[in-house]
Amino acid sequence: MMSITKNHFPTILIVCILLVILVIFLYFVFFFNKTTIQGDSMGKLTELMRMDFSDVEITDIQYKYVKDNAIRGTRTQIFVFLKESGELESKEYYFDSSGGGISDPNLEHIPPGNIAQLKEIGIELHQIQKHGGNWNQIKVGFSTVPFEIHWYQIDESHDGKSNVILFASVPRKISMNVDKII
Repeated sequence: MMSITKNHFPTILIVCILLVILVIFLYFVFFFNKTTIQGDSMGKLTELMRMDFSDVEITDIQYKYVKDNAIRGTRTQIFVFLKESGELESKEYYFDSSGGGISDPNLEHIPPGNIAQLKEIGIELHQIQKHGGNWNQIKVGFSTVPFEIHWYQIDESHDGKSNVILFASVPRKISMNVDKII
């Protein structure tokens, strides 16, 4: 009886090692780059929105989570309210001279989903003066997933402070510490 146990020890050890490897692999597949991102600094906001906020006033930041079955996780919809001085045409972020970005001078390409999201925060279509956008990407699991960042120049009737809103629907869960950023 003793010799049978000694002969099975290497097999049991190999099975245990394979199980540990499988558990680690499954962890990376389901959780790697899917954990909550802590948006608690201007640097993190800059990285997410691909904008240099050093010469603009951030008046508010709002965010909410939306379940997304396509990525099997949560999207974070981020609204950054800005007070921009001067014309947006003179700023590279809004009007990329190299042709990158989304150009929509006639407001013809506003995604229908964005219109509904803007209405939820109190922005009506007639308040939008200009629209455009940029792109960014973020790691989700083992993939890099692109997402759009739309900007809307609005009249100041919304809150009396903001004239530009950045909107991004980021395919990760992001916890924003608004007090620390503003």
